[in-house]
Amino acid sequence: MTDVIKRISFAAGASLLMFTMVVTGSSVIAQDPGGSGGSGISLSPTRTELSILPGASDEVVITVRNVTSADIIARPVINDFVADNETGDPRLLLEEVEESAASIRGFLGELEDIRLTPGESVDVTIPVIVPESAFAGGYYGAVRYQAIPVGQESQGDGQVSLTASVASLVLIEVPGDIDQKVIVDYVSGFLDDSRGSIFTKKPNFIGASITNEGGSFVKPFGKVSVTDARGNEVFTYELNNLTPRGNVLPDSTRVFKDRLVNVETRTVNGEEQTEEKSPISWPGRYTVNADISYGNGGEIFTVNSTFWYIPAWLIIVLAALVVALFAGGFYLYRKYVTKSTKRRK
Repeated sequence: MTDVIKRISFAAGASLLMFTMVVTGSSVIAQDPGGSGGSGISLSPTRTELSILPGASDEVVITVRNVTSADIIARPVINDFVADNETGDPRLLLEEVEESAASIRGFLGELEDIRLTPGESVDVTIPVIVPESAFAGGYYGAVRYQAIPVGQESQGDGQVSLTASVASLVLIEVPGDIDQKVIVDYVSGFLDDSRGSIFTKKPNFIGASITNEGGSFVKPFGKVSVTDARGNEVFTYELNNLTPRGNVLPDSTRVFKDRLVNVETRTVNGEEQTEEKSPISWPGRYTVNADISYGNGGEIFTVNSTFWYIPAWLIIVLAALVVALFAGGFYLYRKYVTKSTKRRK
């Protein structure tokens, strides 16, 4: 039997690694490995979402903190980014490129360098003004701060680009007549990063791939369940059950993966203990069912798929049985058919 698990490899550049840190924590710290004590900075919040009408204004407030024992200059930079087409993680566009149509660069006011003493933090208020001519839709970018040791702030851009930096996402929706088009590509079982339909080891994730072909952000949600061959529900969870929910950027795809594991909590000697157990108990066919929606929940996508769990030991046993049956049949054929032929002669 052929294992059809597909292997997917993901590129992990330095900027993607940094931005993964940005979107998964409440604050982010970057540390320069060179020098005495390094040069580090932290930002919070890591994401700001605003809804601003054309011609109106608002503001983004970011707390910038020096986490080292030396004076630094926090230098702001505004970057566009794109989303990874599988994980949805943002990838900073650090090189000089043509400004994206969804860029927030034209919305933000002037940003200035900030000198920070050790442990000092400053709240930076960034004015946001949406032009009256702005089209309805989603706009996004990143406010990035570079931590530059005092005395090196006048060096060339090439040297400055090597310093530690962190970023905070800014997502702005301009209300209006926004075209929304969402596609649920699939729901499937995964073994780590490998999506498949036949597994020789128990799958440990369920993934739902969602494509946003509309003009603004979408926050999908819904119920996903797994049933066994007898129709019994063995696992269920809420998709994108975060606060706030994760976004799918316009013209991008994101795979929402959740662990395929049941967690049981019990009290032993007055202490709570948790036990993780796979809901995939027996070999056989399993079905993944999903009801997924977005926005106000007016449209619901119902999708399903199946996968088989056939452990290696079962494959070996079945193969041994096939060999045994073949050998037994051949033996009986030689013993009886050959003798019958000889008697006829």
